[in-house]
Amino acid sequence: MIPRGISAEGRIFSLGLIENNEATHGRVLDIVQGLKDHVGQPFDLHPWAFTFELSTLEQDGQVVPLRFLGIVEPHSARQIACSEFLLIGSRMRRLSKVYYEHGPDGTNVYIPGMTPDQIRDHTQSYPIAIAMLNTRGCNIDLKRAPSILNEKRKRAHKPMIPQHYDVNAQEYLAALKYSTESAANGGHHASPLPHIRRAHERIMSDGRRIWVRSSLVNVRSEGDIAFVERRRGYKK
Repeated sequence: MIPRGISAEGRIFSLGLIENNEATHGRVLDIVQGLKDHVGQPFDLHPWAFTFELSTLEQDGQVVPLRFLGIVEPHSARQIACSEFLLIGSRMRRLSKVYYEHGPDGTNVYIPGMTPDQIRDHTQSYPIAIAMLNTRGCNIDLKRAPSILNEKRKRAHKPMIPQHYDVNAQEYLAALKYSTESAANGGHHASPLPHIRRAHERIMSDGRRIWVRSSLVNVRSEGDIAFVERRRGYKK
């Protein structure tokens, strides 16, 4: 289901279970808008993929969540395309191809054949993935490919199971929810509960301007760097 190059290089993120909540999607879109043109792709211009399960229990009472796949293709440092698929058993159904452009004024979204109003009503999965990959403190663990199991699959002429990254989306979204509720109730940044410190530009004493990425606060060490920064560090 995932293109061979992405699978072979292990450029796959598993986000886990996400609640189908319009308010949550709106908050995530707001976070991504605030990143402006500082959005970093985890593998530069190389394509990557992410999977997640979407719970629709509140909407239709369905206990079994829907499974989705996103294939992200960066065209440049700012322009990317994300193809979204619904996974049904061993089959996949393409839903749409969404184009994003990250600029100094925020993120523009374009879906061929849709009006701006229709796009606003369309649940977009890429912002959730890219927001977490650009946030410090997010729990992202590399899961190596199972060598023994893959040897058995190879002998049975079955496709190999690739390595991937596990991402704790629920942890991030819980902190985002508290941050929003706290702000609405007049809260402040000194809260002991998990929340998100928004990305911002900092002006240094010598006049230099630096970009400070979003970070999870009171979740684990605030010194943990964002995944996109970690990847950049590997190359140096």
